[in-house]
Amino acid sequence: MDYRALVEYVARSLAEKPEEVLVESFERGGGTVAIKVKLADGDVGRFIGKAGRNIEAIRTLIRVASSRDHKRVFVDLANPSLTHSAPRERRDDSAGGPPS
Repeated sequence: MDYRALVEYVARSLAEKPEEVLVESFERGGGTVAIKVKLADGDVGRFIGKAGRNIEAIRTLIRVASSRDHKRVFVDLANPSLTHSAPRERRDDSAGGPPS
């Protein structure tokens, strides 16, 4: 079964910019396959879904399909905006907060 094509079909169906969807598949050995999905920044939220429901459903679908072939397939996002995000600023709790 072509797991990459299945993930690509679902990702393009969810995306508002399907032409910017890029799906790559890597054999890791030992029956393990890694699938990386890159989308337009505006489509990342749609792919993940509320509380991660969409991406978890995609991972479940792929896990069930791959179990028939005795393979382990991992689906992850490859968007650099998610992996290299700037650290959040700390909130200054000294004003108006309880004394330490």
